[in-house]
Amino acid sequence: MNRLANHMRSDTSNVANKVQLPNIHLNMSRLRITSGTSEESRATGMTSKDRITLYQDQGVQLLLGRFVKGEIVELVPSFDLSQTARYPEVEEVVDGDTTAAKQLVERLWDVGIFKRKFHEKILVCPSCLSANVSNDYVCPNCNSIDIERKTLLEHTACGTIDSVDNFLIEGGLYCPKCNKELIEAGVDYQKLGAWFQCSQCGKRSDLPSPIHRCRSCGHIFTIKDTGFVNVYSYRISADAEEEFKRTFLVMRPIGATLEDFQYKVEMPGQIAGRSGALHRFDAVASKGSLELVVLDVVASEREIEETPIASLYAKVFDVSPTQTILVAIPRLSEKAKKLAALYRISVIEANDSQQAAELLKEHFGWTGLSGNEESIDDLQL
Repeated sequence: MNRLANHMRSDTSNVANKVQLPNIHLNMSRLRITSGTSEESRATGMTSKDRITLYQDQGVQLLLGRFVKGEIVELVPSFDLSQTARYPEVEEVVDGDTTAAKQLVERLWDVGIFKRKFHEKILVCPSCLSANVSNDYVCPNCNSIDIERKTLLEHTACGTIDSVDNFLIEGGLYCPKCNKELIEAGVDYQKLGAWFQCSQCGKRSDLPSPIHRCRSCGHIFTIKDTGFVNVYSYRISADAEEEFKRTFLVMRPIGATLEDFQYKVEMPGQIAGRSGALHRFDAVASKGSLELVVLDVVASEREIEETPIASLYAKVFDVSPTQTILVAIPRLSEKAKKLAALYRISVIEANDSQQAAELLKEHFGWTGLSGNEESIDDLQL
């Protein structure tokens, strides 16, 4: 191998001084390069209100609804030469607009609805940001792409090293120096590897120069100027999934019912108590300065115990609304019902949010808008 290295050095000793690839200037204003570390969630100044606003978007509702129903577990990007990465499930809710789909995914991550995981790193053109980039190898002497890989043989007896092409004569192997026929591999000759020969200038090299060529704009660049774009897969965060269920899937029919009774509704809503503390409720419904209804929803797979009742009362004690309502899905325990009655909290037990909305209509139909705090357990017939 030392003989091979010396042989190669004679053809490549001045190669480094002869390479003249085009000058490359990285367009930093158009290239977004991110670190290679994976991130689960984004810590920003976004608030619940920002997420609630997104939940009102019909496309977001359709997309997140598929997550909630288990139709989508993870958004895995598909590779596209023109778009770098695509999210087909998201494109379905934005009328096939690939750019809008990526912007929506980024927005959902920005506000904390999505968490993300590093998927892959894509090489892009630093000039036009296209991912349609070829990886080429050129002659280090003249930069020609017209190079060929040649297998190298060594004649054991005389030490001649040359490409296999120069040993081939009429189907047999003959040493180009001493003309002796080479019959048995490992005895008469051995393979030493390969070199690359340029068809334009004839120079040989053991390692051609790698370059990248953009098939979109024709820009030629090297690894030093290459743009890298991180591509991520996305999942809905557990907190956002619960929030979406509460604010849209659960609260939407309830909010619509409150609006039917001419209330101004905020979901979720905040009220400053007498203490100065802000208290958050799943819904705050008001009508002028005279009527204030606060409502919380608690959902569970089993009977709901007293804790949510006590938590709601702690807020109500500081706020003093005209009506306090707790929607329990599916139902409260007997102890929780007694505690709610003691605290004058109206209770609606329902199997789902739609049934809760219907029972809420009956509740307001019976109490009117007078602020009557009677329990409505009798509705459960």
